[in-house]
Amino acid sequence: MSADVAYPLERVNQVWLDEAADLHETYIEGRPGGQRMFLSFKDARHLDLSGRNLATVEMVAANLSHAILIETCLARANLFGANLQHARMRGCDLSRADLRGVNLSEADLENADLREADIRNGFILVRDRRGNLTPIERTDGAATLTGVNLTGADLSGAMMRHVVGQRTNLTNANFRNANLTAANLSDSDVRGAVFTGADLTDANLSGCVFQGAMLSGAILNNTNLEGADLTATHFVPNEMRYARMDNARLPRNIDNLDRTILEIIADHGRWVASLGRSGNQADLSGVALHGIDFSGVDLQAAILSLADISNAALRAARLIMADLSGTLALHADFSDADLRGVRMARANLSGAALRCARLGPIELVGLSGHKVFADLSEARLDGADLGGVDLSGANLTRASLRNVSLREARLAGARLIDANLTGADLRDADIEGADLRGAIGYQPPLD
Repeated sequence: MSADVAYPLERVNQVWLDEAADLHETYIEGRPGGQRMFLSFKDARHLDLSGRNLATVEMVAANLSHAILIETCLARANLFGANLQHARMRGCDLSRADLRGVNLSEADLENADLREADIRNGFILVRDRRGNLTPIERTDGAATLTGVNLTGADLSGAMMRHVVGQRTNLTNANFRNANLTAANLSDSDVRGAVFTGADLTDANLSGCVFQGAMLSGAILNNTNLEGADLTATHFVPNEMRYARMDNARLPRNIDNLDRTILEIIADHGRWVASLGRSGNQADLSGVALHGIDFSGVDLQAAILSLADISNAALRAARLIMADLSGTLALHADFSDADLRGVRMARANLSGAALRCARLGPIELVGLSGHKVFADLSEARLDGADLGGVDLSGANLTRASLRNVSLREARLAGARLIDANLTGADLRDADIEGADLRGAIGYQPPLD
């Protein structure tokens, strides 16, 4: 095969693009005078198509590097072999789009919809001057995701065989039932991601950080998990038997602790009562505590970071200023718990119950006016019950709050910058003074 060639693309400008988009939207709406947009083999670098409805558009081999496609609808679009390097595509709808051979390196696809998208290999062939078929620019035809931001993106059912996406941000992404056979996502951040039902056969996930992720139900035949961080990760040990796990970091087993849980709690109680002069602070970081009952237990200022407390009972527990950062707490019950000043950054609380829990600020003793606010930045709370919860002043920056119940919740002064509130129930919630800049899916409650 001959060397790659640079195929000349026709440059278009913003005026042409706006007119073509207007005609396409007219076409999509079925109104007279509409015309489908054909951007194939066009150069549209740095141009803006934000918020446009471009469903079914043809963009084969188009150069859209650095283009602005924020919340653009590209459902069922043909982007075969397109160049989307550095494109800004936050909240973009790419459901069922043809993305074979696409270059998405360094693109921003935060909270994008890529359900059932085809992101497999593919390359464009053109005839050179001698009549030989030659690929455009890249001979391997691999869909390239290296360095892309897919935080919170929905890739359920996507076809991603052989995709290359090393060092990619995939936090809180949904890969449910996706085909990732032989994909290379090594050294990527997949914290909070869902892989249930995904086919990871022969995939390279070495060096990935899985904290808060769900690997249970995934197909892991010859999957490379060497050197991966699997603390606070939901997986079924029997399903991991065919994966390669050399030097992987695993959760600490409760049976291997130097003391029993009851002894640790009692010692922590003495530490709290004596203001640290006796006893020992409880450190259960990275421990598998699935289903444990901590109801009513005083664990204020305890360290539970990267622990697995899924399905645990923590009703009315005292967790004031406790460290639960990165904790896996699927379907845990925190109802009526005191969580003032808690650290839950990057925790996965999907399906958890926090009814009437206290997550407001706490004023430090002896430091008049100094308050510590609850930190749930980048936490995953999808489907959680937050009815009546106090989140006053809490930091929920970039948190995923899809389909949560926030009825009668107190969110006054809370920071919800870039949070995902799609499907959230905010009826009778107090959101006065909440910072909602960049939040997506927010629907003001009806009076």
